[in-house]
Amino acid sequence: MRRLVSMAAGVGMLAGAAACGGGSAPTGLPGDQAGPAGQPPASSVQPEAVTADPPLAFDTGKGVSLPRTALQANVAGSVTSKFMTLRDRTGYLVAPDSLSAVDVLTGSEKWNTKIEGPAADPNAHDGPFVEQSGPRPPLVTGKLAVAAVPLRMPEQGTTPGYVALAVLAVNPETGAKAWQTNAKVTDDQYGISGGRSVTHVVAVTDKAVVASFAQSDHKLTVALDPASGKQLWERKDYDAGSLNGDVVVGVDSNVAENSSMVQATALDVATGQQKWVAAAKSSAVEILPADPAMVVLKANEYSTGHAFLKFLDPVTGAEKFSAEGTRNLGPDSYGDCLYDEQSVLACTDSGVLTAYDAKAGTKLWSLPDQAANRVPPGGLTVAWHGALYGYTNGKQPIVLDAKTGKDLSTSVGFVPDWVSKYAAAGVDKDGAPKAYPVKK
Repeated sequence: MRRLVSMAAGVGMLAGAAACGGGSAPTGLPGDQAGPAGQPPASSVQPEAVTADPPLAFDTGKGVSLPRTALQANVAGSVTSKFMTLRDRTGYLVAPDSLSAVDVLTGSEKWNTKIEGPAADPNAHDGPFVEQSGPRPPLVTGKLAVAAVPLRMPEQGTTPGYVALAVLAVNPETGAKAWQTNAKVTDDQYGISGGRSVTHVVAVTDKAVVASFAQSDHKLTVALDPASGKQLWERKDYDAGSLNGDVVVGVDSNVAENSSMVQATALDVATGQQKWVAAAKSSAVEILPADPAMVVLKANEYSTGHAFLKFLDPVTGAEKFSAEGTRNLGPDSYGDCLYDEQSVLACTDSGVLTAYDAKAGTKLWSLPDQAANRVPPGGLTVAWHGALYGYTNGKQPIVLDAKTGKDLSTSVGFVPDWVSKYAAAGVDKDGAPKAYPVKK
């Protein structure tokens, strides 16, 4: 059964983001289709493409292989980690040592830009075990494609080595490097290696680029000038999760009352000044991708372990709506949620699929619906522009209307993990990354 996964890059909507990349081009492609970083591809010919927004079916007879570094899958063929973001017909991939772009309709690499410095986790994409760690998909706007990875900086004589959060910004069309900034995570050269860490870019705006590092008890968030990469501010023990207007909201583990507690803390994106605190006295907090008009998070109460889905006002942190999960104990006890990048947040909790208005926090619909003799899908994999993509209990691909829950299509072709108006991408029957063009 495919695991329900959320769109990690969903907050990129607030910065126009929707793409990520990494890795080299698949073998067997014409060499003149790829250009070096900073230059366009040698061949600019692009095949005519069918588009739909949202698409309801994909042409599985015209599949294109993608770099293996696009994702990590388990033996059941389920995507467990994503390293790519799909923006129109371009996939942007982050690898431990590079950021690259590939045309998903042809499979040709458009550019590949190296990250300077020794990777702290060089096998993050291809280790023998499935890990939830690794770099998250980069954020992409019309101006910048930005990725974050961990580096292990070597010692220099009597100066000890250290772990750094490397943030790379490039031109999204050519791959030309705008800047790279390495932020020191800690001076502790023995207690942290950078391996099995999670690095991600949370915001790319005209005011700041915000990126985070998290490994065990070490967490760091930095804000950088989008033009130069110069550091604006940093906050330790803080893992940023979403951008809502001019406010960054993240998980704060620096709680004076109890070191085992965490909370949601909002900061000004340009200055790092603290704005408000919510979900105080929690044992676990997860910030979810959602509409900029509402901060959405999952939180477990420290005293009871009860799990809640909370919708908060991004200006004040005031709670607008809350739903308690049916399961208790553990950071994932509420369930999984997907944002359709428009107006709907769909969450699955103990076999019940519920859709919420992402701007208002109100419930739209839920499945199962016994009166209509309808059951929820066996799983959801991605949401995009008013559509929920997944599979039935019989493992057949399906698309639901995000606003109503009604079936939109049962002739999808395959179960995607990325969707755009040009194509969808996921894994083939062998668990390898593949993209398929839109059919209708």
